[in-house]
Amino acid sequence: MLFDKNGFLPIEVPSHDYDFAIDIMTGNFDRPKLYGLTEGLEKGNLFPSLYDPYKNYVPGKLKTSTERAKKLAEIQKLDFAIADLNLYLDVHPDDMYAYKMFKTYVMDCRTKKSEFTKIYGPLMLDELTDEYEWSKGVWPWEEGVM
Repeated sequence: MLFDKNGFLPIEVPSHDYDFAIDIMTGNFDRPKLYGLTEGLEKGNLFPSLYDPYKNYVPGKLKTSTERAKKLAEIQKLDFAIADLNLYLDVHPDDMYAYKMFKTYVMDCRTKKSEFTKIYGPLMLDELTDEYEWSKGVWPWEEGVM
């Protein structure tokens, strides 16, 4: 038997797929389908079932030209996924799989931000270092393409 996310047994087969369902005979829990981090950032949504394209608009592809830009893009992808999963968890607070993914992304993002800061300097004003570093280093427009 297959129940929908509200615990009801559908009498007739719906015309659309559910985001997830629970099979009470096997105990299998189908997780919501998610885009990868890059595609989720490009589309502005991690959840394909919630993505509605606007008319004929095609999201642009994420392009990076320098190692610094690649590292920033990785941080941006993780920051976006954290924010989107946060919104999802507001509505689905008992989804432990999503919460574990959320925690993993938070830890990965902290690590990547720390690595970036060691190489290129602080990302945010509240990241204190031994000396004031905002005027040091390469500015984004000095590297060429941002």
